[in-house]
Amino acid sequence: MSWCALLILSAAIVCVHGHGRVLQPPSRASAWRYGFPTPPNYDDDGLNCGGFSHQWTVNGGKCGICGDPYDASIPRPHELGGVYGQGVIVEHYLPGSVFTATVDLTASHRGYWEFKLCPEPERNEQECFDQYILELEDGGTTFRPDRGSSKYEVSYRLPSGLVCDHCVLQWRYTAGNNWGDCNNGTHGLGCGNQEQFYACSDISIGVSKNFEAEDSPPEGYERIPYPLFYYLRHGYFDAQQGKRDNEIDNDIEKE
Repeated sequence: MSWCALLILSAAIVCVHGHGRVLQPPSRASAWRYGFPTPPNYDDDGLNCGGFSHQWTVNGGKCGICGDPYDASIPRPHELGGVYGQGVIVEHYLPGSVFTATVDLTASHRGYWEFKLCPEPERNEQECFDQYILELEDGGTTFRPDRGSSKYEVSYRLPSGLVCDHCVLQWRYTAGNNWGDCNNGTHGLGCGNQEQFYACSDISIGVSKNFEAEDSPPEGYERIPYPLFYYLRHGYFDAQQGKRDNEIDNDIEKE
């Protein structure tokens, strides 16, 4: 086998890693794609705790609450106060309402995911999220993607008694393609340590919408409430291009 063929094969192997992101409500890493004035993360489907080996070998299975490596500098990039953790509210919901989450699996590795909610945005601790595990509209809390790489629209019900000006919605996708110990004397696919992907979205839950003007996505392509350098720095024009691309894709699907 030639070196060229070997390099091509190696590149192909690298490209099959599972990836996923939350598009609705858009996560901190993906909000720029929908016109929100947040820094662009072009690897928004790759928040996997620094990778399988880094998570399990270096950090003992620990991960940042939004998918950053656990040993990253505080504040971690996607946590509040980090590069992407701008605290921009991307969606408002009513208490106890049912909403549809859109998850884009750019490469599926079986497994399952859950959505959790923390009403204390400055509390970057998993224990806060574990208090509110969202239920699927038809019952249960875990969703198992069964269509491979695809966009999934899944309905969840918010807690009826929870109101917050700023909550953080966490998505955690645990892959299931590794072979491991099932803790019952057997071994199998999906058992043992698995790769994980995370995403965090900033939302509010209440009776009325209380968005600050700067938190709303720009209207059309003309409204510029920030200085030009802000948009150049935070990828606004890239976001608008993505927005136009989405509109074109939608028009094509309608035809």
